[in-house]
Amino acid sequence: GDSIYGGMFKDEFHQRLKFNHRGIVACANQNEPHTNLSQFFITLDKCDWLDRKNTIFGKVVGDTIFNLARMNELDVSAAAADADTLLMMIMKVEDLA
Repeated sequence: GDSIYGGMFKDEFHQRLKFNHRGIVACANQNEPHTNLSQFFITLDKCDWLDRKNTIFGKVVGDTIFNLARMNELDVSAAAADADTLLMMIMKVEDLA
């Protein structure tokens, strides 16, 4: 996909934002600084090795965190044959600031 910024954009790190629990939403990059585009990921557990490597921009909140835990139980090898199994929607986004 395309970035709303027109191309790759710089990393933004803050010392209080850490990958310290499941449900963190962050930019995926190309394992190089400042290579963020339009892809993102959601953590399913603590991922402290990603601190200051991927830009965190949100978190999963409320009852949705239980649905996130259920995602971890999906058999992705079987689901790959049935793309409808992996259909998910983001219904609301809130700023961390």
